[in-house]
Amino acid sequence: MTADTSIFEHVPCGLCGADDPEPLLWVEDLRFGTLPFPIQLVCCRHCGFRYLTPQPRPGCEMAFYPDDYEPHRRMNLTARARRLLLRHEVHQLWPFLAPPRRILEVGCATGELLQCIREAGNPRVVGVEPDPKAAATARTRGLAVLTGTLDEVAFPSASFDTVLLQHVLEHLARPRQALERIGQLLRPGGTLIVWVPNGASWAAALFGPAWMGYDPPRHRSVFTPATLQRLLSETGFTVIDEEHEWHGLEWSWGVRLLARQAGATALERFLARAHFPLIVLATPVAALAALARRSGRIRVVARKRT
Repeated sequence: MTADTSIFEHVPCGLCGADDPEPLLWVEDLRFGTLPFPIQLVCCRHCGFRYLTPQPRPGCEMAFYPDDYEPHRRMNLTARARRLLLRHEVHQLWPFLAPPRRILEVGCATGELLQCIREAGNPRVVGVEPDPKAAATARTRGLAVLTGTLDEVAFPSASFDTVLLQHVLEHLARPRQALERIGQLLRPGGTLIVWVPNGASWAAALFGPAWMGYDPPRHRSVFTPATLQRLLSETGFTVIDEEHEWHGLEWSWGVRLLARQAGATALERFLARAHFPLIVLATPVAALAALARRSGRIRVVARKRT
């Protein structure tokens, strides 16, 4: 499946608004093959923010989310492993999630994280998800999930105590405006929890265009701890914690995507069958990267300034 080239547009920097990009590398959609041409990853010469250009025009994003997009249809061993990890994260983050806090997850997909929070003891959870099928799946779990984007749903100001963005911010066409909107929805002193790929990671440096964190064109922006902290600060938040992911998921995917990039079809099929064992084998490397603060995926907790 490939998309029409007419739905792409040149974009300026999503952090500072400048239009002075320095080319870094060309990236392709190695995972799903939705791109009609490679897209350039650039770095803003003014602020150092990395982003893709051209990007899909706002409103055309769903052309790049195929039916087998994993966050919308995890099954079997992968689904069980993810559920265990989510329960662990909920336990770690419980001071920000415990009742009577009101929780909103933006881009909640099929609602796995919200379900874990509810099962841990807080039923006051709401989700927003633009994909109709994923939102419908979340509702079958008994979750209150609205279909649409953050701009399309109506919530009163200061409606929530905690907002979750689990690997969503890098997908958004206007990340600054999204954080400003979330600031309106949070009560004073409320909490924002953001998960993003880390463009300053060892894995990004090693795998290059095959790094899973690029995932063009679904991922429009490539954050580093520095650029994420700057964006949060400029939109009214103070970072209070930063955690680096320790398991080997990105390393297993990196090896698979390198094989796919090289056209080694038989090898890639073998690596796909060995995906979960590869994650386990790569976990010591990922844990070392986490200790060095160079993991490929990070979680940041920020507080809305009063």
